[in-house]
Order: sequence, then structure tokens, then C-alpha cells
Amino acid sequence: MGGLFNPDNTFFRGMSKLWDMLFVSILWAICCIPGYFLITLVTSSLSNPIQIFMYMAIDALCMVPIGPAMAAIYYVCMKVIRRDRGYVFHEYVHAFKLNFKVGAAAGAVLGAAVTLLSFNLQYSYAAVTASEEKDMMGRVLLVVTLAICFVLLGTLMFLFPVLSRFTMGVKQLFKTSMYMAFRHILHTLAILVVVVLSAVVMYVVLPALFFMPAVCALLSSFLIEHVFKRYMPKPEKTVETDGTIVTEGDVVSEGEDGERRDLWYLE
Repeated sequence: MGGLFNPDNTFFRGMSKLWDMLFVSILWAICCIPGYFLITLVTSSLSNPIQIFMYMAIDALCMVPIGPAMAAIYYVCMKVIRRDRGYVFHEYVHAFKLNFKVGAAAGAVLGAAVTLLSFNLQYSYAAVTASEEKDMMGRVLLVVTLAICFVLLGTLMFLFPVLSRFTMGVKQLFKTSMYMAFRHILHTLAILVVVVLSAVVMYVVLPALFFMPAVCALLSSFLIEHVFKRYMPKPEKTVETDGTIVTEGDVVSEGEDGERRDLWYLE
């Protein structure tokens, strides 16, 4: 009977994981509240340049907290839920603050880009369907816009996970994410399926918003980490002064600030 109430048994560990997923999903949802306004504006009918630029600016502003929030939820799902390191709130706040500058800038770029692409899709589709004759320019614009949407969508599958793991500027972040997305296109398509299914579940079952974001990040992480490990150098085994052999995933080196570094993501 003693094992039944042991906090380290399978049941209690499972319940702890579920609570962590619920908690991080709520934190993510709070940070993403401005996304409601972004969706509303993007799906609005855009008719003139002033309105377009105004919506681009508003959507860019709405995406400022969403960028670092996306990086933070992936970081927590990997480090806390999969690797049992740290606590949800502490790690979420740490990742949010650490990635805020680049994440906010990347999010703003995405917000403006999505608004512009939304206008291009509306305009080109209207030009193609309204004209009785073949509108070649409208068709070309529609095809080009759809191609850009596909590239941006693929890049987005890796953008914030890359931000959560690597340190780089906004330009390099987009370049690296795009390279990974299309270098490993099958992984990208699989991640996209996970994201779309998660979005459908949240749309159909509204309470799923309180746990599905973490489920999506967690499931995606198995695919994303498979790609990441190809780009991360594995540390060599070293010997500490006390004779203890340090292997992959353990503390292997001294950081710039003098603190020993834990490569938990290589486990």
C-alpha cells in the first residue's frame, strides 16, 4: 500500500505532467489574448492602402507578446514536461524574458506579413473570380501569394522552437528556420498536421484551449528535436577533478558567467 501513495509512482507523475500542461497552456493563452484581435483584423475586408497599413501596424503590435510566448511554451514543454528539469512558471518566465527582444520583433514581422498576404489573397481572388475574361495578372498574383504563404507557413513551424534553443538575430532566425523547414520537408508537413489538428480541436471544443497548446507543442517537439539534434554539436566526455565522468546531457562545461551548463536537451 505504501507504493500507492508514493508521489514518484506512475499515477502521480502522470497527474503532475497533466497539471504542468494545463498550467503552461493557460500562461500561453494569457499572453496570446491579442491574437484574437489579429485574427479579427486579418479576416476583415481590406479595401484601401491606408486601411492596409493601419491594420499591418496593429497586427504587428498584437504579435509582440505572442512571439516570445510561442518560444516559451516550447521551451517549457521540452525542459519541464519532457526532461523533468525545473518548474513551469519559473522556466516560462525565464524563456519569455530571454527571448522577448528577438521574439517580439519576429512576431511583429509575422503580424505585418500576414496582414499584407491576407490583402493580396483577397484582391487576387476577387480579380480572378469577378472577371469574365482571363485575368492573367490576378492569377499570377494569386499563385505567387499562395507560394509565399506556403513558405511562410513552413518557416513558422520551426521559427519559435529555433528561437527557444538557439541565440541569433531576427534575420538569421528566419533564414535558419526556413532552411530547416524545407531541408526536412516531411518533418515540416507532419508538424503542420499536428498544428492544424490542434487548432481544429480548440475551435470545435473551446475548453481544449486550456490544455491543447501544450499537447501541440509536446507532440511537435518529438519531430522538431529529431531535426535539432542534427545541428547541435554533441559534447565529448570529460573528466572532472574528482574523477567523475561527465557524459551527454550532464553539466559539461563552465558558462561565461562562471555557472556550470546543463545540456538537458541532449538527453
